[in-house]
Amino acid sequence: MNMFGKRFQNELDMITSALKSEKAEKELIIYLKPSVNKIIDEYIIEKKLIKYDRKLLEKAAWTHFHLALKKYMERVSKMVKVKNDVYYFVTYFNWYVRQGILEYLNSNKS
Repeated sequence: MNMFGKRFQNELDMITSALKSEKAEKELIIYLKPSVNKIIDEYIIEKKLIKYDRKLLEKAAWTHFHLALKKYMERVSKMVKVKNDVYYFVTYFNWYVRQGILEYLNSNKS
Protein backbone atom coordinates (compact mmCIF):
# COMPACT_ATOMS: atom_id res chain seq x y z
CA MET A 1 0.00 0.00 0.00
CA ASN A 2 2.94 2.33 0.56
CA MET A 3 3.29 2.77 -3.20
CA PHE A 4 0.93 5.77 -2.97
CA GLY A 5 3.05 7.69 -0.50
CA LYS A 6 3.21 8.49 3.17
CA ARG A 7 0.21 10.86 3.29
CA PHE A 8 -2.03 8.31 1.61
CA GLN A 9 -0.83 5.59 3.97
CA ASN A 10 -1.30 7.83 7.02
CA GLU A 11 -4.88 8.64 6.04
CA LEU A 12 -5.60 5.01 5.26
CA ASP A 13 -4.25 3.99 8.68
CA MET A 14 -6.43 6.64 10.35
CA ILE A 15 -9.51 5.41 8.50
CA THR A 16 -8.82 1.78 9.27
CA SER A 17 -8.40 2.65 12.94
CA ALA A 18 -11.50 4.89 12.93
CA LEU A 19 -13.59 1.98 11.69
CA LYS A 20 -12.47 -0.05 14.71
CA SER A 21 -12.31 2.49 17.53
CA GLU A 22 -14.35 5.45 18.69
CA LYS A 23 -11.18 7.18 19.92
CA ALA A 24 -9.54 6.80 16.51
CA GLU A 25 -12.74 8.05 14.86
CA LYS A 26 -12.57 11.21 16.98
CA GLU A 27 -8.93 11.69 15.97
CA LEU A 28 -9.88 11.39 12.30
CA ILE A 29 -12.64 13.96 12.80
CA ILE A 30 -10.09 16.35 14.34
CA TYR A 31 -7.82 15.78 11.32
CA LEU A 32 -10.70 16.52 8.90
CA LYS A 33 -12.17 19.49 10.78
CA PRO A 34 -10.03 22.22 9.16
CA SER A 35 -11.07 21.05 5.70
CA VAL A 36 -14.75 20.84 6.69
CA ASN A 37 -14.64 24.29 8.30
CA LYS A 38 -13.05 25.73 5.17
CA ILE A 39 -15.89 24.38 3.04
CA ILE A 40 -18.49 25.75 5.46
CA ASP A 41 -16.77 29.15 5.39
CA GLU A 42 -16.80 29.10 1.58
CA TYR A 43 -20.53 28.42 1.56
CA ILE A 44 -21.24 31.15 4.10
CA ILE A 45 -19.16 33.75 2.24
CA GLU A 46 -19.72 32.81 -1.43
CA LYS A 47 -23.35 31.73 -1.14
CA LYS A 48 -24.17 34.43 1.41
CA LEU A 49 -25.55 31.97 3.95
CA ILE A 50 -25.24 34.34 6.89
CA LYS A 51 -28.85 33.65 7.91
CA TYR A 52 -28.08 29.96 8.54
CA ASP A 53 -26.89 28.80 11.93
CA ARG A 54 -23.27 27.69 11.57
CA LYS A 55 -23.79 24.82 14.02
CA LEU A 56 -26.55 23.43 11.77
CA LEU A 57 -24.31 23.77 8.72
CA GLU A 58 -21.55 21.92 10.60
CA LYS A 59 -23.95 19.14 11.56
CA ALA A 60 -25.10 18.86 7.95
CA ALA A 61 -21.49 18.76 6.74
CA TRP A 62 -20.82 15.63 8.81
CA THR A 63 -24.06 13.85 7.80
CA HIS A 64 -22.36 11.37 5.47
CA PHE A 65 -19.14 10.81 7.42
CA HIS A 66 -19.69 7.09 8.09
CA LEU A 67 -20.92 6.44 4.56
CA ALA A 68 -17.83 8.20 3.19
CA LEU A 69 -15.56 5.98 5.30
CA LYS A 70 -17.24 2.83 4.03
CA LYS A 71 -17.29 3.91 0.39
CA TYR A 72 -13.69 5.09 0.50
CA MET A 73 -12.51 1.74 1.81
CA GLU A 74 -14.33 0.06 -1.09
CA ARG A 75 -12.61 2.48 -3.45
CA VAL A 76 -9.16 1.82 -1.96
CA SER A 77 -9.18 -1.75 -3.23
CA LYS A 78 -9.91 -0.43 -6.74
CA MET A 79 -7.16 2.19 -6.43
CA VAL A 80 -4.68 -0.49 -5.45
CA LYS A 81 -5.61 -2.72 -8.40
CA VAL A 82 -5.43 0.08 -10.98
CA LYS A 83 -2.42 1.78 -9.33
CA ASN A 84 -3.57 5.24 -10.36
CA ASP A 85 -6.52 7.55 -9.86
CA VAL A 86 -5.57 7.95 -6.18
CA TYR A 87 -7.70 10.13 -3.93
CA TYR A 88 -6.70 11.22 -0.48
CA PHE A 89 -9.57 10.70 1.93
CA VAL A 90 -9.71 14.36 2.87
CA THR A 91 -10.29 15.23 -0.81
CA TYR A 92 -12.79 12.40 -1.26
CA PHE A 93 -14.68 13.40 1.89
CA ASN A 94 -15.02 17.01 0.72
CA TRP A 95 -17.64 15.86 -1.81
CA TYR A 96 -19.68 14.25 0.98
CA VAL A 97 -19.39 17.41 3.06
CA ARG A 98 -20.75 19.49 0.19
CA GLN A 99 -23.56 16.99 -0.38
CA GLY A 100 -24.57 17.16 3.27
CA ILE A 101 -24.66 20.95 3.18
CA LEU A 102 -26.61 21.04 -0.10
CA GLU A 103 -29.16 18.53 1.21
CA TYR A 104 -29.60 20.65 4.32
CA LEU A 105 -30.01 23.86 2.30
CA ASN A 106 -32.49 22.23 -0.08
CA SER A 107 -34.59 20.95 2.80
CA ASN A 108 -34.53 24.36 4.55
CA LYS A 109 -35.28 26.75 1.70
CA SER A 110 -37.17 29.79 2.82
